[in-house]
Amino acid sequence: MGLNPFRDSNLNDLQEDIRRFFGDRFGELAERARTKWDLFVKKGRERVTIMFIPHSAKKIANFHLSLFAVFSIVGAVVAIVVVTSIVIVNHTSTIKEISKLKMYGSYSKIQITRYKEEINRLYDIFQKFKPEITYLYSLTPGNNVDSLWAKGGNPNPEPQNVAGEQDSPTVEVLNIEEMERELRTTKEVLEKIKVFLEARRKIIENTPSIWPVDGYVVSRFGERTSPYTFKKEYHQGLDIASFPGAEIRTTAPGKVENIWWDPVTGLSVAISHKYGFVTVYSHCQRVSASIDQKVGKGEVIAYVGRTGKATRPVCFYQIKIGTDFVDPAPYLNKIVQ
Repeated sequence: MGLNPFRDSNLNDLQEDIRRFFGDRFGELAERARTKWDLFVKKGRERVTIMFIPHSAKKIANFHLSLFAVFSIVGAVVAIVVVTSIVIVNHTSTIKEISKLKMYGSYSKIQITRYKEEINRLYDIFQKFKPEITYLYSLTPGNNVDSLWAKGGNPNPEPQNVAGEQDSPTVEVLNIEEMERELRTTKEVLEKIKVFLEARRKIIENTPSIWPVDGYVVSRFGERTSPYTFKKEYHQGLDIASFPGAEIRTTAPGKVENIWWDPVTGLSVAISHKYGFVTVYSHCQRVSASIDQKVGKGEVIAYVGRTGKATRPVCFYQIKIGTDFVDPAPYLNKIVQ
């Protein structure tokens, strides 16, 4: 017949069975633990006598303490020693950290001093550099040199002494701020100079600027005594002596405008260039270019000869701007790419 868990008699029987089960299983173990605890308490309550005997032996000090008290005192002493040791170690570490921080602080002061010196040195270098920038800027068209380095605001700010406000900036900070402003200005100036030089480069590339032949000048531009009539005449070019057959090169890129023979200048070739320049090469032995041919700077167009009324192998070199002949001497290697 099964148990009904809702009947009180059956519930009491179940509790009694559980109590009896745990009593049989753990009663012996609990009894042993109780016995050992009683023994421990008994031993702990035993008293010991601590005697302090002075050398005079007149009076002996006796202290009667239980083992519990002795163990408690020893434990307290050990705890105090351990805590004190930990505190001492931590204090020593803190002192070392403070020493390191002081050392780093001294190093930082040295570094800050060096940074200040470098900033001031850089500022002085930049101030010496400004005149060069100003000069380059003055070469560009439409410049306004007077307002190039103009400064705005108060150049000498007063220190702030009001409570809660910051102090005035240091000289180094002011130098950095000034260099920052002027570097921005320098960037703008360099961009303008770059545009100007780019335009100039295009002009230079198309300007006669090299020697047409390897040799030396034997007759300059201007008035001279004619080697034929021995009378005064106006020489409209340069006679550059060289060896027969030496290469004659065009002094700027352009197009062969004309090739002709003249009783005085002999075999001649004319090349037109940009910006109204025309170069003429005379007394040629022969010409290797053809009319309307495009030629580059330094390209061989003819060879040195003694045609016409030449007294020696020469290249008669002329530069014409518009309708006027000009002295070619200033253009010989004066303008380079």
